[in-house]
Amino acid sequence: MARNKLPIHTTLSSDAIRILERYEKEMGAKNLVLEKALMGLDSSRFKGKFDAGNIDRVIKRISTGVEGLDEILEGGIPKGFLVIVTGPPGTGKTTFCMQALIEGARNREKCIFFSFEERVEQLVQHFLRFGCDVGEFIDEGYLEIFGMSKLTSEEIMEIIQFYNPERVAFDSMNVLTNGDEFRSSGSWRSLHRLLKSNKITTFFITEKKHGINTKKFDNFDFLGDGIIFLDSIPTNEIDSTPMPVIAIQKMRATRIDRTLQPFKFTDRGISRYRVIRTPSCGLSRSQNGKNKQRSSDNGIESVR
Repeated sequence: MARNKLPIHTTLSSDAIRILERYEKEMGAKNLVLEKALMGLDSSRFKGKFDAGNIDRVIKRISTGVEGLDEILEGGIPKGFLVIVTGPPGTGKTTFCMQALIEGARNREKCIFFSFEERVEQLVQHFLRFGCDVGEFIDEGYLEIFGMSKLTSEEIMEIIQFYNPERVAFDSMNVLTNGDEFRSSGSWRSLHRLLKSNKITTFFITEKKHGINTKKFDNFDFLGDGIIFLDSIPTNEIDSTPMPVIAIQKMRATRIDRTLQPFKFTDRGISRYRVIRTPSCGLSRSQNGKNKQRSSDNGIESVR
């Protein structure tokens, strides 16, 4: 009576199947141990090539350039993160990103600023407000500025591969593309992969038509490792004077303080106020001159 052979496992590769068929032909039996071993070898083809031993045990962080803000980010933004800097118009998004790039240039990190709305001359004038010699950073190769850019994603990738920067800012992504297209387009996904694989700390400036109290997100927000929201709110219930605030809405691998952080604009960038809670509202600005400290090294005035 003929023996009923069990079917060969069809999820194996063709090479593995040939090995099993040869064994059955020569030995006249199905070797389940051999099949299981071959299945194990086959399945390894689909596992990510990943060595846990090469993972950094300590998260390297970079300074934002805003003294006081790094403190609520456990020392700064994790290197290689994609951070969405968002908010309504005129709230300091461009200033924040310029400040972060200037901090990188001071630390001898190569930085690129892509603007799709302003000319290079305007951007340089804006950079000069931070009390540093932008021309020196440009001449030394630590800062590159592309203004009124009409670049394609492929051209942007070529520039990034050529300069090999550590920090990059895009102002603004809404002019360049939209969140849906960025997530679905192969060319834009390639740019995203390039930035992540090279551990380039990236700032995407995006526009919001709503304020910080509206819980509404777009596709750019979902792409980001972090979200920094800048806005203006009334100082308190009595004083309706707009007070600039910054909020860390998201930052992976970081214990964050979600409290609104008041700040002010100075000739040297953004200056963060210490948050003071008041019975009437919950936010107030420190006006104690004794607590004021100035830092001439990084161009930031911090009020503590």
